[in-house]
Amino acid sequence: MARGLRFLAGNIAVSLQLSIHLPLLLFVFIGGFSNEVVVPENIQVVLGRNATLSCRVDVGANLSLTQSSWERSLPMGSVTVAVFNPQFGISVSEEYVNRVHFLNPSVEDASIVLEGVGFADIGSYICKVVTFPLGNSQASTVVDIMVEPKVYVLAGPDPLVDGNEEGVVATCMAEKARPPADVFWEAELYGRSEQILQDEPDGTTSTKVDYIWAPTSHALNHALTCVVRHPTLAIDLRIPYVLNIQFAPDVMVVGQNDVWYVGQENAKLDCRANANPPPHHFFWTRLNMQMPVGVKMTNSSLVFTRPLQTNDSGTYRCEVQNEVGLHSQEVHIWIHEPPSMPSVPTPTSGGISGLYSSSPSHVRARFTSPTLASLHDGTMGTVVGGAIGGTLVLVLLLGIALLWYIRQQRTFHGDYYTKQYVGASYMQKESLELHDTFPDDSANSSQDLKHNPDGDGDTQVYHSYRKNKGLWDSYCPEDSNISAIGGNSTPYLQEKRYDMATDCDYVSHKDGSVISRREWYV
Repeated sequence: MARGLRFLAGNIAVSLQLSIHLPLLLFVFIGGFSNEVVVPENIQVVLGRNATLSCRVDVGANLSLTQSSWERSLPMGSVTVAVFNPQFGISVSEEYVNRVHFLNPSVEDASIVLEGVGFADIGSYICKVVTFPLGNSQASTVVDIMVEPKVYVLAGPDPLVDGNEEGVVATCMAEKARPPADVFWEAELYGRSEQILQDEPDGTTSTKVDYIWAPTSHALNHALTCVVRHPTLAIDLRIPYVLNIQFAPDVMVVGQNDVWYVGQENAKLDCRANANPPPHHFFWTRLNMQMPVGVKMTNSSLVFTRPLQTNDSGTYRCEVQNEVGLHSQEVHIWIHEPPSMPSVPTPTSGGISGLYSSSPSHVRARFTSPTLASLHDGTMGTVVGGAIGGTLVLVLLLGIALLWYIRQQRTFHGDYYTKQYVGASYMQKESLELHDTFPDDSANSSQDLKHNPDGDGDTQVYHSYRKNKGLWDSYCPEDSNISAIGGNSTPYLQEKRYDMATDCDYVSHKDGSVISRREWYV
């Protein structure tokens, strides 16, 4: 009984040891007798190009390679493509004899090259390795075809006309791509894109992207860019598309800002237009009037073949037309009278000759006919001539005013009270010789009115004059008081004796003369 128990315990111990060491023994055995086949998971090749199906074989040290081969998996079964036997050589299936070859046949390398890949070559391929004594090992890969897209840009269905509603401007196409291409537009306009995908019968996909926008003339010659990305392309494919926006003529008349004068020659108006397509029609008209005689249309210009006249004034219209439409521009022309040109005296060395760059001997007024060109060329001469003429006129006016003022001072006799008042004796000058105010006086009477050199005073002079002429009583009352200030002063009548209401007809002047009131006020 005890012996049976010891036997059972021993068997259990042996079983435990085997369970522990068996995985280790299997690993050592497989490591010495295993092989490894390495292939890529997927192989993508461009349609029509060559595909390399790589197969690396890692044969163990205790194994020998019998042969390696490639097979294709089909729904009805596997089909052998090519076989390599180290002893017997290479064998290729009749279907692939002209398209398949081993790249570098050896024990470690079973890679093949499939030339001219087409859609029929898409599928799964198996690399098999037969070793002794282990047997068969294999690995599979999938061959896929990439188709490079055919890329181009198309214009929209309708011409792009300024002001039209939103529509298709251009279309970017990437036809029959495998896998589908990534297509988009690059633009600086406020448009949008619409993408349409279409599957083709051969397994490819066509991508269509429309650019939609409302055209304006400001975008003329602006470029859109169609961008296509695909695995078959090394870099992004970029195709520019230049916008051709059609618009009616934008008309502008050149020459209307100039000032035109009567007699001016070579005057003309130029009609210019910015249009797409280019304008094919230019026409000039005159509103509400006939075109003047001597005016002709040359291309887009209106030319006055004669000197300008006053009746050339009016409103002129230039009409320009292209395939899009007809636009016009009106301009009003006013013919002015020629400006008057003041004569400018030749400046001397003491004048303003410093304003001229030439020497005084060569200075001359540069005035020509009153045309627009002469006004532009002689602007400085006109300014200088105007300044000189204005200065001369001002000096002349000042001289006339001065002469008039001097003449007024010399002829002014004052009013009644100014002539009656004599002033103090120290302010009086020596009396002047009296003039005879009476037509019947003799020439000797003036001699009697002079001051007495003996200093008897002016009273004696007047009494002497009264006695000699006998006229004292006739021109002034008897009680007139003739006063004298000092010994040498001029006599005068007291103010109270010569009221404006009296009948005295004569007044004594401060220089000693006696004049009538009527003559004095005149």
